[in-house]
Amino acid sequence: MLRSINIQDILEKLVEGQPGPTPSFTSTHLLELLLYLGREAPVGRKKLSSTLKIGEGVIRSMLSRLVNASIVNVTNEGCVLTSKGMKIYKQISSILIEVGELDIEIPWDQPHNYAVVLKKRSHLVKKGLEQRDAAIRAGAEAALVMTYINDELYMPGVSVLSEERPDFASQIIEKIKPEEKDVIIIAGAKEYKKAKYGALAAAQTLL
Repeated sequence: MLRSINIQDILEKLVEGQPGPTPSFTSTHLLELLLYLGREAPVGRKKLSSTLKIGEGVIRSMLSRLVNASIVNVTNEGCVLTSKGMKIYKQISSILIEVGELDIEIPWDQPHNYAVVLKKRSHLVKKGLEQRDAAIRAGAEAALVMTYINDELYMPGVSVLSEERPDFASQIIEKIKPEEKDVIIIAGAKEYKKAKYGALAAAQTLL
């Protein structure tokens, strides 16, 4: 069995542990980029910039860090993950599932709501405060952290959503189809990008 990788440590070191000026990207930008390359590579820099809506200069800086860390190769066909990069991607994707934007009624007034699922991570969630704080720091206006245990949806340390808000809980379960001990995170924001980054930043705390 392959040794587990500390994903958060790798992402943070890629941002902070390099010489030169302070980078204009965060570990969450790197996570998004790795997930996209894992699904779509080979991809050119211009397509990465237009798809992820990140400036080409920032994309170049991110790729430079990833190349130096032997996580990405830049070829004539585009950017691809190395074997080390694929190992990191496979570990992330075995835990983190991007559900995407939700079209159900959420208990706050935000136009964009992005959901992710973290497989079998409920034991790592205390009251969800760390995840909510991470989402807010990344630009989200609100975040909801839930666990799915014994066929019921919980807000850890707060309430049993399946009892207090049965209609809402049923919609979440029907839409997302969580499995035992999964964590569901929904981040809301005025902009799609901020909702997505909020959800991914919260997810990082559980990788």
